[in-house]
Amino acid sequence: MSNMNKTKIAQEIGNQIRFYIYQIPKKNHDKMVQNQKEFTDAFIKEGGDYKSFQLKNTAVPEGFTNITTLLSANPDEEVWMDLELYRDGNHMDVVTSKLLNEKSALSLMKQYLTLLSPGSSPIRAEFRHFDS
Repeated sequence: MSNMNKTKIAQEIGNQIRFYIYQIPKKNHDKMVQNQKEFTDAFIKEGGDYKSFQLKNTAVPEGFTNITTLLSANPDEEVWMDLELYRDGNHMDVVTSKLLNEKSALSLMKQYLTLLSPGSSPIRAEFRHFDS
């Protein structure tokens, strides 16, 4: 994909997002980092944008609730969040369809599931920008 196309996608993307929140054992940290780097590359190749984050336990202003009080994780676990960013729902369907037909992306998705904390499953939701 040319730099011009990457710039155009970056300007248009983000009106529709899908996010995942999940726990992994700390021992799987490096494997998950590698998995997410490779999946991000595959995701961008198919025209979307993808970002992974590890939860930090930080102070919050008065009147707010720290998300760490809502998400349970054992001391030997990390909490992660992944964001899939799209232009709109149709774009999400197109990118997802392409990924589901790509063997390397499917392999990374299966590996991802093996790296999660035993007995856990990711939380998933989709949001649409209110102006879209």
